[in-house]
Formats: sequence, structure tokens, C-alpha cells
Amino acid sequence: MRGGETVKRILFVDDEPKVLDGLRRMLYPLRDEWQIVFASNGHQALQLLSESDYDVLVTDVRMPDMSGIELLQEVANQFPRVVRLVLSGTMDPAALVHSASLAHRYLVKPCDPATLRATVQEAIRLRETAS
Repeated sequence: MRGGETVKRILFVDDEPKVLDGLRRMLYPLRDEWQIVFASNGHQALQLLSESDYDVLVTDVRMPDMSGIELLQEVANQFPRVVRLVLSGTMDPAALVHSASLAHRYLVKPCDPATLRATVQEAIRLRETAS
């Protein structure tokens, strides 16, 4: 972390434990730059968002119980300052259309670390510019 900058808080949401483990390993080198939190479903993500401020939400689209689209809608309504990103293996046209109006960016799994990092950093800049 550079002098004077605060650590950015990023919330990743995916119902697949192996995906979350992979993200945890992939993003470990950024631990000094980002505080990364993981949720396994939309309800847990909303609980975490209500308890603490986050800069960026990165969610899958297809999840049981509460879909990523439903989560994005709730976050847009309840926490509008949180930048919303999709990281999904789903290329379903309906999901793409729904998420386009709710997410700031859509990334396709698998996503290489450099692309994910650049996209989250861009999202953080977007949030800071809008503040």
C-alpha cells in the first residue's frame, strides 16, 4: 500500500467453494492492497454489506436461492456506492441483458489474475471519481 491510501474492501460472492478457494489463492498477493472477503451466497453477502463498507462487489450470476442478478439488484438499491462486477461462466443472453443494467462490468470465468486485478482497480477508480 502506498502512503496515505486506505486498503480497499472487495467482496467476492460465489456458491462454488472451489471457485472461492481459487480466487483466494489467486488474490493472495494483493492482501496488502485489498481486504478481500468471500461469501458463499447472496444472503451472506447482503449481511456482510450491511455490517461494513465495501468498495467493490464481484459476484457470480448463477447461484441457488438468490441469483447473482437478484443480489446485484439488492446491492444497487441498498448500497448504491458499491461498484458491482460480475464474474461468471454464464453466457446466457437473458442473464447478460439483466446484469448489463445492474453491473458496471461483466467478466467471464475463467478470468486471468491480471484482468481481474485491472478490472477491480478500474472499478475502485470509478468509485473514487464518483465520490
